[in-house]
Amino acid sequence: MPFKTKLHSHGYFIAVNAIIAMLIACRYFFVMPEIPSDLLGFSFLVSSVISHMATLTALIGLILIPLLLLPTIARRLIISGLSSFILITLFIDTIVFSQYRFHTSMVMLELVMSGQVVSFPLSTWLMTIFGILALWALQYTLIVKLDKNIPLSHWKLGKKFAWITFITLLISHGIHIWAAANVYQPVTMTKKYLPLFQPSSSTATMRKMGWIDEEAIKKQQEMKVSSNSDLNYPLQPIQIQPVSKPTNIVFIVVDSWRADTFNAETSPNMWAYAQKGKILHNHISSGNATRTGIFGLFYGLPGTYWQSVLSNRKTPVFMDRLQAMDYQLGIFAAAKLTNPEFDRTIFAKVPNLRISSVGSSPDGLDVGLTQDWLKWFDKRDKNKPTFSFLFYDSPHGYAFPNDYPHQFKPMLEEVNYLKLNNDTDRSLMMNRYKTSVHYVDSIVKQVLDKIKASGEEENTVVIITGDHGQEVNDNMENFWGHNGNFTDPQVKVPFAIIGPKINDSELMKWDQKTFTSHHDVIPTLMKNYLGVTNNIKDYSIGEDLMGTEVKRDWILSSSYSRYAVITDKDILEVGAVGQYDFLNKSNKPMKGQQFNGQYLQSALEQMSRFNK
Repeated sequence: MPFKTKLHSHGYFIAVNAIIAMLIACRYFFVMPEIPSDLLGFSFLVSSVISHMATLTALIGLILIPLLLLPTIARRLIISGLSSFILITLFIDTIVFSQYRFHTSMVMLELVMSGQVVSFPLSTWLMTIFGILALWALQYTLIVKLDKNIPLSHWKLGKKFAWITFITLLISHGIHIWAAANVYQPVTMTKKYLPLFQPSSSTATMRKMGWIDEEAIKKQQEMKVSSNSDLNYPLQPIQIQPVSKPTNIVFIVVDSWRADTFNAETSPNMWAYAQKGKILHNHISSGNATRTGIFGLFYGLPGTYWQSVLSNRKTPVFMDRLQAMDYQLGIFAAAKLTNPEFDRTIFAKVPNLRISSVGSSPDGLDVGLTQDWLKWFDKRDKNKPTFSFLFYDSPHGYAFPNDYPHQFKPMLEEVNYLKLNNDTDRSLMMNRYKTSVHYVDSIVKQVLDKIKASGEEENTVVIITGDHGQEVNDNMENFWGHNGNFTDPQVKVPFAIIGPKINDSELMKWDQKTFTSHHDVIPTLMKNYLGVTNNIKDYSIGEDLMGTEVKRDWILSSSYSRYAVITDKDILEVGAVGQYDFLNKSNKPMKGQQFNGQYLQSALEQMSRFNK
């Protein structure tokens, strides 16, 4: 076959795949709160899907042109295989986006593969492989058909398709240039639904022409979080007073643990132990993902400081103080401490850091970390205080041993994320999730029993909590997991503090409806147990939970790329460049209503206080 003929056939192959990609891309908009009803917003949506998918497909097609020089069978196999893989990847991305509202990227792929976002069972991988093979066969057949029977040249389909792509490209980018200059959110918020989509903006040109809303631009810029890596933390050197008898400290943290499963039925052992202290019923995690949740717990800072802390390899003042007081450090986590990079942040100065646990599943890892902690605890120097961090993982993967009794029925026998949608019976998933919580609770009992038997319980403060929550399509928006939004299922977590001084403190007088946060943990421990005399604002945005009740109208939380100002009635969610959504507690847009500007200003101050 002449090269020109192969090139012609390849062009039509690209066009067919571009149309398939457009159809797949329409799935992204199934999760929009509503399709834009205004002409500008709808035009941008339609033109963007056509032009962006066609352009991406064309670029991939151009890259594949050298493969046309290969022998016929090799050419067909490789091109059809690569095309199939790309289309399946796009389809999977629509599933990921529908459940988490972010696109797959190298960073997110690394998190997925490490199990930090979601763990896929064997059935999911098999379905993916089968899908690729089936599509591969169809793509191969398409190439064979086009090689043998190219559409009639007088139809000029290629030129027409190219013109449609070009015109829609001009329309989508032109609309976005105006929308970006006027902060027209029905357009600017739509672009996030398409992967790798970066439409043009030209603020300088629009300003010269007088087609810009300066006030709106200023407002958006003010909401943007600074990427400054210069860190000024703590603001003042830590001042201390001697502690005659240091208190042992234990963090029991359960990954993906939602607040409504902290009760006598689902987590009986931890619930019973918590009755000795104080349970906080309106506790909001510092993040809806592990990185920001654990970060806030140890630093008392918003997750927006993560990159600055990582760049500077700055350890939390809490850990520095523990080591200065010669605490024995027992760090036991199911998931690897290298992703997120806790080994280079929180625990960067911990010698011989235990990076990971041994086990092939979350439930097995949890058993491993518990046994390792029990051995470490038995070998400790009883003349020195201890700090223990136990980070469990089973609820994150909805995991428990095959022979573990099904505490809540009926339930899903296996979690296949490819099959989850808005019509899935959420009660089946919820029952599986609750069983995984019940299982991890049974393991934690060994830790609590060991503390009781040690004779040191009266001198041990225990904190029981989760790094973030776990949504099970609570709001019927197809959210399954975390890191997708800032509603209560994803950010409201259990919290209990048990130990000396608790029952005699002002904490016992706090109202159950009062907002508390992970940001409050470190100030509480530093002030009441570790002899730190600084003003709390020198090293944290939190409050002393054992002091006088602090009435808060809002609380701050964050994700990998966003932050949220949360009240008891609404959520202001702000993206990386200052674009925002104003939502109710069910994640629905609050049309025609304005967020509280004072809350936002206070939040921005907290997120910039420790920047130089």
